[in-house]
Amino acid sequence: MKARMTFLLAASPYWGTAAATVLKLATAALDAGHRPAIFATADGVYGFVKGQKPTAVFDVGAAAETFLALGGEVHL
Repeated sequence: MKARMTFLLAASPYWGTAAATVLKLATAALDAGHRPAIFATADGVYGFVKGQKPTAVFDVGAAAETFLALGGEVHL
């Protein structure tokens, strides 16, 4: 059975691991056939800005683009 999941993301994309964790969990849920959505608010919206070029950290921007390309749902 497909589950509907909503993840709340309010943390800045490169401050700690919250944004990376939410994107990894939501992508894994999508891969498993569920219907995840990410609700980004406050600093969490910055993870969905195109053109980010982080170095030596998990690339939140690229993970967000992949999630969207796979059919993930994001609400800003």
